[in-house]
Amino acid sequence: MIVLGIDACLGRCSVALISQEGVLASASEDMARGHVERLAPMVGEVLAEAIAPTAIDRIGVTCGPGGFTGARLGVSFARGLALSTGATAIGISTLEALATPGKTLVALDGRRGDLFVQVFADGTPLTAPESIPTDTLAAHATRHAVATIIGPDPLPPIDGVTVARLAMTRSGPDGPPRPLYLRAPDAKAAARPVLR
Repeated sequence: MIVLGIDACLGRCSVALISQEGVLASASEDMARGHVERLAPMVGEVLAEAIAPTAIDRIGVTCGPGGFTGARLGVSFARGLALSTGATAIGISTLEALATPGKTLVALDGRRGDLFVQVFADGTPLTAPESIPTDTLAAHATRHAVATIIGPDPLPPIDGVTVARLAMTRSGPDGPPRPLYLRAPDAKAAARPVLR
C-alpha cells in the first residue's frame, strides 16, 4: 500500500509518501503563512521523487483543529487528489497526529484564550476533542489522570510521515475528510443584504 501524508494545519507544511517498507520521499517546511502557495508544488516534488500519482492508494490529511485556512486547504487538496487518482482520502486530527505513546493530553493554542484538547492512550482517543479555557489545563489533566501534556508551547511539529502512517492503519474512511472546527466561526452573515 502506498500512502501520501499531508499536513498544512499548523506552522508547517509537510508531505510524505510511504509504503509498508518505509518512507519513499518526504518534504517539510516551517511556515506561518504560505501553505496555499506551497502545498501543491511540495506534493508534486515528493511524487516526482518516487511514483506516479495514480499509484497512491490512500491520502492521509490533517483536518484540524488548527488554522482555518490550512485545515480547509489540506482537506480540499486531499479530496481533489483522491478524486483524480482513485485513492481513498482519510482525515486525521492534528491532536491525534501529535499524540505520543502512553497516556497523554494534547493541547493546541486556540488563540482566543482557549485550548483545543484531547486525551489519548497509546494513540487511541479516550475523550472527544474539545475547547477549554487556557487556565483550566492543569485541572483538565488532573481530572483525566494525565501526567504527560503535549503542547501548547512549545508544540512539536507534525510530520507528513506520521499522518501517512496513521492513515495506513485505518480500516477505511468514515466518509470524505472534513475540516474539524471546535468553535463557531468569527465571521457572521450580514443581517441584511449589502448590495441591492
